[in-house]
Amino acid sequence: MTVSQWAERFRVMVKGTTSRPGPWRSEVYQREIMDALCDPLVTEVVCMKSAQIGWSEILNNIVGYFIDLDPKPMMFVVPRENDAKDYGRKRIAPMINACPALKEKVREAKARKGGNTLQLKEFPGGFLKLTGANSGAGLRSDPVPIVLFDEVDAYPDDVNGEGDPIEIGTRRTDQYPDFKILKGSTPGKPKGSSRIEKDWERSDQRRFYVPCPHCGHLQPLWWTDPKTKEHRLVWDVDADGQVIKSSVRYVCSKCKKGIQEKHKQQMLDGGRWIAQHPGRPVVGFSINALYSPWKENWHTLAQEWVDAQENREALKAFINLRLGETWEELGETQDKDSLKERLEPYPAEVPGSVACLTMAVDVQDNRLECAVKGWAPGEESYLIAYEVFWGDPSTDTGVWEDVEELRTRTWTRADGVKMQVAVTVVDSGGHHTDAVYDYVLPRQNLRARVFAIKGVEFNSKPVLAAEGATKRSAVRLYTIATHQAKDRIFSRLKIPQPGPGYMHLPDWATDEYLAQLTGEKRIVVTHKRTRTKKTVWVKTHTRNEALDLEVYNLGALFILQTYIAPNVFRDLAALLEATKTGGTVPQQARGRRFRSHGIG
Repeated sequence: MTVSQWAERFRVMVKGTTSRPGPWRSEVYQREIMDALCDPLVTEVVCMKSAQIGWSEILNNIVGYFIDLDPKPMMFVVPRENDAKDYGRKRIAPMINACPALKEKVREAKARKGGNTLQLKEFPGGFLKLTGANSGAGLRSDPVPIVLFDEVDAYPDDVNGEGDPIEIGTRRTDQYPDFKILKGSTPGKPKGSSRIEKDWERSDQRRFYVPCPHCGHLQPLWWTDPKTKEHRLVWDVDADGQVIKSSVRYVCSKCKKGIQEKHKQQMLDGGRWIAQHPGRPVVGFSINALYSPWKENWHTLAQEWVDAQENREALKAFINLRLGETWEELGETQDKDSLKERLEPYPAEVPGSVACLTMAVDVQDNRLECAVKGWAPGEESYLIAYEVFWGDPSTDTGVWEDVEELRTRTWTRADGVKMQVAVTVVDSGGHHTDAVYDYVLPRQNLRARVFAIKGVEFNSKPVLAAEGATKRSAVRLYTIATHQAKDRIFSRLKIPQPGPGYMHLPDWATDEYLAQLTGEKRIVVTHKRTRTKKTVWVKTHTRNEALDLEVYNLGALFILQTYIAPNVFRDLAALLEATKTGGTVPQQARGRRFRSHGIG
């Protein structure tokens, strides 16, 4: 029996908790979402959704199914701890009391006994624990094979200094080979920074296709066609700007005939989910309020859209809540396709004008990403190498050995001069701080010059990099002002010709690398309460490691010039030129200070 079959047989909707009391009836689009967790080959399901599609009842049916037919420990995560208590009281308890199959299994609530509280329901073979994403203790307390994450875009980025709440909750399933993870949310963050959008984009991306009642053509219900940019739902307005209800119709993408909403239920009953990327391990669903089956709402949606055109906040709410899409802030950005014109073959491993090399390491949960940059006078730069080393940074010493091999490698400049990386910086701001410190500590001397860094929006002083403090006193940590660095990088990406500040890109740079390099944009946001404005950077691409590495390399150059070798371009260029020609090394390049830093 699947989840949908169980719900249709046993589930009773309680009056007072729903506008549709009585036996549960699944909509066709709801069945596949519920039943996906019954597939033994599926371990993760995500749903990027609008309001009005019955999501809470989908979650409740999944909970009831596992309590009754496949009992095991479950964790149900909502944004806040108070939300967990409310959900237990208003949703879970009424469902259990109205369903005999569940009521006989869940321990009866008694004042002096545990096992049936607002946030804990025990039953033979398992339990259901409801907790908030803002509670580190609640997320990490019990190992469970099933975790349901609800409204993930409302989760904090960090919980009690322990890290990402979704990562903490997901780790609870590590002991179980048959684990199941469900994530669902209405988008609540801007495009590029939404959790649910990020998960949706790595999924197989299923959309619900319905048949046109006139020609039978299968199509998803779009508000705006992603290819033609035309509105699919159209209407007429009267002289007062009010939508004329009888004029609202959905235009078929094939026969172009208008579809009246009275045909909607017929279309939903004949619909099916179609994956845009079949074969991906994560199952993903996306659905909007145009599909809402329980009452005619197309006229309401049209009027909301018309009313929101002069109100930015109302328009944002419509995009999020009604269309189940992320809001895209207008702001300064860089087109990745225009950067393809910059791609160029280098004449050697390192072009002849390069005076020094820096290296940056970005630390992810399952890999280390590294970029080596060459710097010429005027901070004209060249991407020399970009490498990804796979493995857990906290447990796999091999990834750090790969980094060390790249760091100590000798590079040949166009004129035959041999060069090595002058400064290396390693991101220590993630979940593997101790592993980073272990790598950095024996190498932060003036010979190896490997330093830990951490990104901050701004430093207390208006500098690109500043020395800070760490939890291990012996480790030197530099904070990198990421906002300042990104401003500089995006300005340089717009420099049209080689020269000071110009960023050279090699011909082996991929489309994905360019997308990551341009994967953020600068926008101005207004605080809801104080109405003060500030500039922030938001993601426009799911990954931005290439941009982070540019930021870190720029910080590495600042560290080199500020704290190690202030005249690096002048002195090193003179030293390398003298070495090449066999001439006399300038006095300033022969001093003890210069040699002590190992430059050249």
